[in-house]
Amino acid sequence: MCDWIDRFWEKHNLFYTPIIISKDNEYRGALKEIFQKLEDALIEVNAEDHYVEEVKKYRSVLLFAVDQYYCGYIFEAQHQMDELILEVCDSRLAVSHINNSISFCTYLCEQDVQFFRARCNEKITDYKGKEMLHIPFSKRSIVKSERFSILGLPCLYLGTSSYVCWMEMGRPADHMFNVSPVTLDNTQQILNLAVNFRDFCWSKKYSDVNRKSIFKLFLLSLATSFKVKESNRVFKSEYIISQLVMLACMKKGLSGLTYYSKQVENDIFAYSIGVNLALFALYSPEKELSDICNHISISDSFNYSMYKQLTVPQTFRRANLRIDKIGNAQNIGSYDRQYPYKETEFYLFDHYLYAYLKPDEASNVYQEN
Repeated sequence: MCDWIDRFWEKHNLFYTPIIISKDNEYRGALKEIFQKLEDALIEVNAEDHYVEEVKKYRSVLLFAVDQYYCGYIFEAQHQMDELILEVCDSRLAVSHINNSISFCTYLCEQDVQFFRARCNEKITDYKGKEMLHIPFSKRSIVKSERFSILGLPCLYLGTSSYVCWMEMGRPADHMFNVSPVTLDNTQQILNLAVNFRDFCWSKKYSDVNRKSIFKLFLLSLATSFKVKESNRVFKSEYIISQLVMLACMKKGLSGLTYYSKQVENDIFAYSIGVNLALFALYSPEKELSDICNHISISDSFNYSMYKQLTVPQTFRRANLRIDKIGNAQNIGSYDRQYPYKETEFYLFDHYLYAYLKPDEASNVYQEN
């Protein structure tokens, strides 16, 4: 019944993400083209009709939403996305608590998911845990538009390794890079968008219902995985679908969503160590920070340059990291130059940071009455 998926796997070169395009005005055409390629590939391998129809449907809805947005009919664009997200979220694989998420290889490791939060500064700065949280509401004027957040609306971005934080921040110099370890209390419901072509092809072990759910997530992930080379842009077309998804998730009462980093050369280098979690910082009148911060344990930051000045006896500290319990190969870099993550300074830095995390200390957990 699923033999066509094996044949479909041979098409993987067509669906690498991120999808790189040169200019902003190429986005709509590139979005249409990738879904057309996907439809053609499914037909070629004699895929079940359901999957072909899903691709047609999603292409139509997503392009309509982009067109409505370009026309200034934002409400119509959002309405389309709200309905699509309601349909996507009909599965426990699509929406789950963090420690049950398919995004974090939880089927390979039962340990709670671990995160990292980074900030950059030209000067070596020791940030307190509270300073490593999202931008306060009183400073919303400096909140920029990001992939899964809009102007003036703060969002708390976390990564599953110090390495992915470094990549997301533009590969800053060592002295600028400050990182804190983070844990969450697992009360958050999230949308799992860290799904790619390989995840779907490997879903043969799932039931037919769950496999179809993963395919929907893959389609949505594909639409939000574009990167545009053009610089000095104020508006970014590749963020349209992502931000509509974010707003739809907020309406549905979700706390955030996951996605593979778009800063890697290929999403195969994002498994486990390159997953981002975007938590929505919902506005609370008369408060500086969102209530989501009450569910976070975060330590003071440590500077990467300072870490690299320490001698081996000081840096040789080992924590109980999830990465050590996940058997899959975890490499970084590119196909031409790839390296095992466990043989990098970032991996040792992760250990060092978590060796000092003390979740039970009240001073490390933000509370605002």
